[in-house]
Amino acid sequence: MFLIAIINLLILTGQIHNTASSPCSEVKIVNHILKWGQETTNRPRKIEAIIIHSSYNALTPDSFSLDGVLREYKAAGVTPHYIIDRQGVIYRLAPDENIAYQAGKSRLPDGHTDVNARSIGIEIINTTHDSPTEAQYVSLAKLVKCLKSEYPVKYVLGHSDIAPGRKTDPWNFDWKKFDGLLKQN
Repeated sequence: MFLIAIINLLILTGQIHNTASSPCSEVKIVNHILKWGQETTNRPRKIEAIIIHSSYNALTPDSFSLDGVLREYKAAGVTPHYIIDRQGVIYRLAPDENIAYQAGKSRLPDGHTDVNARSIGIEIINTTHDSPTEAQYVSLAKLVKCLKSEYPVKYVLGHSDIAPGRKTDPWNFDWKKFDGLLKQN
């Protein structure tokens, strides 16, 4: 009884987190850490932004092939932190503490240009003529809620927002729908 009271007091004072009600408790992530497109850093990162991207497999007829997308990333030497397949499965490709090469030449609304160092990148497997699936929207909203509970995120932006004229993704993305999902409990 005494131990339960102490645990509840620590949760109440914020010294430990009640993971059962945490936004991260609902997020299922498959670890698939890549060996390219990222770098480790010796100091903690200040994660201020989440950048949403779209990509697809242009190498074979299966545009939605995760393996095809990853082969393209390897050839380009890039990776996001996360990728969400068409079924809504979330794969972690780079640890949050690593700098993932996902933003390219870009700028945040506050003028910072070291976007890779200040952000977490999330890719949605989607083509320029398709829309994200319902499962992708739901998984993305859960992941973003989780990340916002862990880091001081100021911005959730599309790649096109930070690299206008250079990038157009996320393609066919319904921001209103996504914002509605973020507001749900």
